[in-house]
Amino acid sequence: MATAELPDMAAVTQMLRQHTPASSLDNPLTEIVVFKLLPAQMPPSAATLGRIEKDFAVNSAGGVGVRRVAWGTSLTDPATVVLMFDWRRIQDHWDFWAAEAFVPVITAIQELFEPGRPLVRHFDFKGQGMLVERWQRLDVWEAGESNVEAPKNGKWKTWRGGFAVDIGETDWYGACLGYESENELREEDVQLPKNGEKHLMDFRFMDGTDKAS
Repeated sequence: MATAELPDMAAVTQMLRQHTPASSLDNPLTEIVVFKLLPAQMPPSAATLGRIEKDFAVNSAGGVGVRRVAWGTSLTDPATVVLMFDWRRIQDHWDFWAAEAFVPVITAIQELFEPGRPLVRHFDFKGQGMLVERWQRLDVWEAGESNVEAPKNGKWKTWRGGFAVDIGETDWYGACLGYESENELREEDVQLPKNGEKHLMDFRFMDGTDKAS
């Protein structure tokens, strides 16, 4: 099944290389992927979570241009799994689709998650990359062209926010707030305009092969 997907990814890569604006190339980006586990995988077992780590996170961390990987399940919706990747540039992600290490990744996607469900965006966090806090609030929504600012008050420690650079999806905004504890994360009611995804996350992290400073 995984092998059958690879020619399709090659076609997608060709289209992206032809139509992605030059301003979106050669810049550090943070990819956020929101999956929904298949009903047969619920509640997520230790084996399922271990496979997400081994087949998805570990293999992706070995990809060229990957600086950091985060993965975890939503505290507010256990069926939701979120992965984040800091890429040196978006072209490295496209190249990874043709790598041998992508085969177990796409196989895990096909066997663990609802088809067609992933929400995938590459966000411009101005080169800062993902947050380092284990406990995070994640919001991804269609914000339009209006500027989005970090909440003025609250218990959050760090913030990342930026618009997506993907073709036809540049009005999508991704925001992450980092907290020092699960209690602080759960207690805070942050109001951000959204009509997309909202999750309280418990993340794990792994360094990638790209050792950018």
